[in-house]
Amino acid sequence: MIHWFEIVLEGADFVSQDSGDADALYEAGCADTVPVHDGPVVKVVFYREAASFAAAVSSALLAIESALPHARILRVERIEDVEEAVLPRSA
Repeated sequence: MIHWFEIVLEGADFVSQDSGDADALYEAGCADTVPVHDGPVVKVVFYREAASFAAAVSSALLAIESALPHARILRVERIEDVEEAVLPRSA
């Protein structure tokens, strides 16, 4: 089953050309992510296949902690409405 959720981080950089954070996250097994910047806070949207929501989140947290030890995990939020969370809003 696919589980959608976002992990909110502080201290990760997926925008700067000289940052290796995006590559580190990918190499840690997080190819199922979409990072979204909002100032110093980064939301990493996951669409992870796992037997349970808890297993999906647990594996994502372990990957983030190993790939981005300088980042701080602020919270995890389940995404109930995938279209609302992922699709751009019209003006």
